Amino acid sequence: MPLLRLNDQGRLCLKGTTENQTPEMSLIKDVLLLIDTSGSMTGDKMSQAKNGAIDFSKSATKNGYATGLAVFADRAAMVCDPTVQSAAFEKKIAAVRVGIVGGTTNLAAGLDLSGKFKELAAVVVVTDGQPNSCEDALRSAAMLKHRGIEIICIGTDDADKAFLDQLATRKELALHVGAQDIRTSIGQATRLLLGAAR
Repeated sequence: MPLLRLNDQGRLCLKGTTENQTPEMSLIKDVLLLIDTSGSMTGDKMSQAKNGAIDFSKSATKNGYATGLAVFADRAAMVCDPTVQSAAFEKKIAAVRVGIVGGTTNLAAGLDLSGKFKELAAVVVVTDGQPNSCEDALRSAAMLKHRGIEIICIGTDDADKAFLDQLATRKELALHVGAQDIRTSIGQATRLLLGAAR
């Protein structure tokens, strides 16, 4: 009879009880939060984005997803590999700050970083402005979509809704919200994630 257990990476896996049944099947899908840390995200917006990311990771875990975190500005960088461990995720996100990878909005670099994952169910982009190059960002997004990776967008302030509609896999996966609603929108994005998976 198969048993559920956590593997060395903290992922829920299915494993047989007999010695001959060694193959494991991951029951968790990976999702990556990609957060803009450019100069315009200063103050309450960054605080809300960080708290929203924590809310999202907890909700995603309950729905069968491991959450990773990356940031982008002049360049992109991984902050936390996909995990179902809330404490580990919160510890990593505590170090995120505006300007950590520069001050501009190189969204294409963040999407290209997402593409390095061998298996990824979705990318959730959080931004408050226009990317350095819309064309480059859309080109990078097209490569992710071609692989079947869903793109969900949450924009605020100067983020252009028409651009977000193009960037997302479908228009209903692109939101433009008030700055005061960033935390709530990120935290509830698992609803969009589950909708995208259907």
